[in-house]
Amino acid sequence: MLSDSICRSDRATTHRYFSTIVLVAISFCSSSAFADDWTTLFDGKSLDGWKASRDNTQFTLSDGVIVGASSSQTQFLHTVEEYGDFELELEVKLHDPDLNSGIQIRTGLTRTNDAGKVRPSVHGPQVDIGKSPGRSGHLFNQGNGAWITPQEDLTRNELMVNGEWNKLRVLAVGPRIQTWINGKQVADVADDEAYAKYPSGVIALQVHGVKKSPEKARHVSFRSIRVRKFQSKTNE
Repeated sequence: MLSDSICRSDRATTHRYFSTIVLVAISFCSSSAFADDWTTLFDGKSLDGWKASRDNTQFTLSDGVIVGASSSQTQFLHTVEEYGDFELELEVKLHDPDLNSGIQIRTGLTRTNDAGKVRPSVHGPQVDIGKSPGRSGHLFNQGNGAWITPQEDLTRNELMVNGEWNKLRVLAVGPRIQTWINGKQVADVADDEAYAKYPSGVIALQVHGVKKSPEKARHVSFRSIRVRKFQSKTNE
């Protein structure tokens, strides 16, 4: 009976189902058997291990949290170390509902033009953060002007609690990236093209630029940031 049912199923549906099972298995094996210990990226005492993009001064340490203040340009505070397969946990709080933010993962810091000239440019996968209801938790391709989350899955949610601390979790294993906000899953995307371009890179905190920046800056805060790496290959 089961064999007959499989044979009658649509080939495309079967392929998608099989791919999902394989990705789940890879994620499960990596997180249970091949995960490193957790590493604290921010202990509330210093910004050691972090660097501001373009040497901006928009990020400061205040009362044990990282505070990002808006300016006319989008700015980033990124890790010195790069990460490929990993699990990331942190807490984020948007103090102002008219400010967007995000968490960059596997992100590049420069681009090279056809003439071989290198210029600063933060680009790569980003976990979107904004007011609720919104698209927080979905994946945007920063610097490339497109969403990684497929349009049919790009639904608005109310998982972010406005003006409060929210817990964000990101699991990136191979081409598959999953996100959670306050324990509820948002994105589950496997994008081979994005993975080919961005297999590894820095983790970065974003404070979005505010056009016609008001006299009073907008703020976003981050705390309790930790990460653990996964081995890229299973043991033979």
